[in-house]
Amino acid sequence: SVVVPCHNEEPNIPRLIENLQTCYGEYIREFVIVDDNSKDGTAAVVRKLAETDPRICLISRTMPNGVGRALRDGLAAARGDFVLMMDCDFQHILPEMNGLFDAIAEGADVAIGSRFSRNSVLLNYAFTKILANRGFHILLNILLGKKLRDVTNNLKLMKIEVAKRLHLEYHDFAANAETGLQPVLLGYNVKEVPISWI
Repeated sequence: SVVVPCHNEEPNIPRLIENLQTCYGEYIREFVIVDDNSKDGTAAVVRKLAETDPRICLISRTMPNGVGRALRDGLAAARGDFVLMMDCDFQHILPEMNGLFDAIAEGADVAIGSRFSRNSVLLNYAFTKILANRGFHILLNILLGKKLRDVTNNLKLMKIEVAKRLHLEYHDFAANAETGLQPVLLGYNVKEVPISWI
């Protein structure tokens, strides 16, 4: 199940789904597109795409908005054996996601796309965000005694049993940290995989 929270992503949704179909079509059971109260034609575009691919499922949210709320709704609807969470604005290069699938095939319960591994490429990422992210992970690693680099990234692949155990409390982007931290705290095998961020 590919779970994509989106807000005003009308131009990006068709390209995202088309490229996912091209790269991973045979593995995808469903596309769960969660429209978080968009003001553009996001919902209409998804409905049109669903006419040609019955795997495409639209969840339309109303106020209040929030990535955390959208993720909760998307994860609740997911029915596949695995859940791939991602943003729809092409922050991630789709062919690189092979590494996530490989990590799961090798025994990980959760695979996280890391923007901050030694083999990652990070371009045009705000310096203030880098500082905040690095500070968060330094503190996290001290508290947990782990070596985690990017649990806050929303590119994650996990087994459905892990996804169904998540209890997201935050309504905003802090939920992205919860989807990475909670599996660690629950004792699951979490592996980070280098990805590019542009």
